Amino acid sequence: MTNEHPGTAGLDALFALDLFPAGLFQADLQGACTRVNRRWCTLTGQTPEQALGYGYLGVIHPDDRPRVIEATRLAIEADRPLRVEYRVLRPGGEVAWVLVQAVALSDAAGQRIGYIGIMTDITGRVAAEIALRESEERFRRLIEGNPEAIAIHQRGVVAYVNPAAVRLMHARDPSDLVGRPVLEFVHPAYHDLVRERMRRLAAGEAVGPAEEEFICCDGAVIRVETVAGPTVFGGEPAVQLWVRDVTEQRKVEALYRVVVESVRDAMWIADLDEAGEWRLAFVNSAYCRGAGVEPADVLGKTSAELAAAGYLTPEAARQRETFYRQAAAAGRSVEYEFAGTWAGRPFDIATTLTPVPGPDGVVRRIVGWSRDLSRRREQERRLAESEANYRAVVEGTSDAIWVAEKEAEGVYRIALANRRTAEMLRMPLDEVIGRRIDEALPPEAAARAIERYRQAEAAGGPVEYETIIERPGYRLEVVTHLTPIFDEAGRCVRIIGSARDAAERRKAELALLQAQKLESLGVLAGGIAHDFNNLLTTILGNLYLARTELPPDSPLRESLDDAALAAERGAELVRKLLSFSKPGIAAREPVSLLRLIEETTALVRRTLTPAVQLVVHADPGDDTVIGEFGSLQQVLLNLLLNARDAMPEGGVIRITRTTRRIGEDPSWARRGVLPGTYHEVAVADTGTGIPRAILGRIFDPFFTTKGIGKGTGLGLSTALSIVRAHGGWLDVESDEGRGSTFRILLPVAAADDAPGPGPGG
Repeated sequence: MTNEHPGTAGLDALFALDLFPAGLFQADLQGACTRVNRRWCTLTGQTPEQALGYGYLGVIHPDDRPRVIEATRLAIEADRPLRVEYRVLRPGGEVAWVLVQAVALSDAAGQRIGYIGIMTDITGRVAAEIALRESEERFRRLIEGNPEAIAIHQRGVVAYVNPAAVRLMHARDPSDLVGRPVLEFVHPAYHDLVRERMRRLAAGEAVGPAEEEFICCDGAVIRVETVAGPTVFGGEPAVQLWVRDVTEQRKVEALYRVVVESVRDAMWIADLDEAGEWRLAFVNSAYCRGAGVEPADVLGKTSAELAAAGYLTPEAARQRETFYRQAAAAGRSVEYEFAGTWAGRPFDIATTLTPVPGPDGVVRRIVGWSRDLSRRREQERRLAESEANYRAVVEGTSDAIWVAEKEAEGVYRIALANRRTAEMLRMPLDEVIGRRIDEALPPEAAARAIERYRQAEAAGGPVEYETIIERPGYRLEVVTHLTPIFDEAGRCVRIIGSARDAAERRKAELALLQAQKLESLGVLAGGIAHDFNNLLTTILGNLYLARTELPPDSPLRESLDDAALAAERGAELVRKLLSFSKPGIAAREPVSLLRLIEETTALVRRTLTPAVQLVVHADPGDDTVIGEFGSLQQVLLNLLLNARDAMPEGGVIRITRTTRRIGEDPSWARRGVLPGTYHEVAVADTGTGIPRAILGRIFDPFFTTKGIGKGTGLGLSTALSIVRAHGGWLDVESDEGRGSTFRILLPVAAADDAPGPGPGG
């Protein structure tokens, strides 16, 4: 190797102090390594000991090792400096590229003693070179494989064409085009246009797309759209052309224009000019009719110019420009609705803007289409009203309502159902819809239902029947109504069904009957009570007078006292009859139910045995009703004492207060309970319960299950009358042998109903 090192002075210090920024190594005349610096070890991953001798060859990538050894041998034989690039394989498997340069090393006497070299990390540079080569290869493939015709010309002479350009120009190969003037392939009518575009490009100005006519190699004339831009080819400035054949497209556009002119909706085309302004390039007849303009009035104008001329409002112009930009940027259609004024006329329209990308992917054209929404708005309004009516009727009713579509082989599938249907079937609503009738109902109920469906279809009109839905732990009696719907051909296509809880209907009918019975008995009891009260007054008065005439030790006094006591008991019974016959509210005042419960339970606790527990639970929040504290206490006291008497062996009495909402339910309406929010006070016991046979009679006046002298039979009937007078209701649920629950419903006091604090308030 030439370029011998002038001497070894300073080398020892250079290695010892490790000051050299690159990898430094020294080898003997046979190429064996004698020492390396720390940087060399960092680059290779070897220790100084591993590098000595020919150990350094171990870090050279196996694929590069033969080439490096051969390059070193040739450099030694030719006595010239060594310069070689190769990969090192570090112990962890990491690969790095290095540049190694070495020269001969001589001692102070000029005697050659070996070689010294440096190792530089060139991984980044090599990676960049590889990326550049790959990028150039990708670009070449992109150009060569592009379906669009691409050509490059310099100083007006074709320098390059891709295969698509060869096909477009009907050439045999690139040699038919390369080296020939560009204008030779341009129709003479467009020479001035092309020269002007070339001049502007040479001056560094941008040019937009242009349409021209080209003359192909076989003489055919085609219409093309070109996009031109500056580039570099062969290291010199050039112009790159993207060329697209639009001959067929223009024919289609001509046909499209005929179609567009015949539609009733306004359509237009806006093109982006070189200044970045969207200008109308086309409007159809419907556009002109709707705006009351001629094409010449609007073509070539921007939205701002249309607003200035009074054809658009400033707001509409700004909105249109905004949506133009959105459509062009997104590369997809944009839809919007707008109400305003056009040419002095009010309108309500929906507009769709569709971008049309050019050969370079840039959107420079937008097709607009506007539709009059006046008729649709009216249809939407009517549909909204219809849907609101549907929701009010179908979702607001307490009846189950569904629609079953008839399919092949007589199968009926539920296509629509309200929430009440799902509640009756004990299934989630989304699982009800889409099921066949035999999948939604238990087998026996399904068989009866399908038979009735066929009966309705055969009858050609509504049918009504009662059936039972039974599942484990659930039994429901319902009255079902089916109405078949037929198509124009007389075929049954669907059946609309509704079902109502038969038990609820019977319960409501019984409640109505009970109320009517109470009213009749109340009138009768009132008349009897007044007459009887007059008789008792006379009896008690005479007994008092007779007693005053007797001496103190007369044995008749005791008989008179017994007679007076019996008469007073009769008077108390009369007072109860009067209370039953006229249970009106003597006072309208705020009553706290919590206070009512606390005071009443305090009275009852004294009468309870240790075996009876009394538990009270009340929801938080307002607990006020409007009524008479004493009357309501009478109701609650009666229920608590009845609960106590129902548990001779002991048990638990639970009092709970909650709030519930009563909707537009016919069953409640028949009981006289209006829709609204109610406080519910429930009194539940774990006693003997009420037999089903007498459950419907417990609110009848004078009905009692207690022994003679233990009850008048007026307690529950009077309690019901008092609660009804307060605008509420009293109901019972009982399971014989497990206990009973009485529920008092009282309207929640409105803020403006409370005149001020009162007893229990």
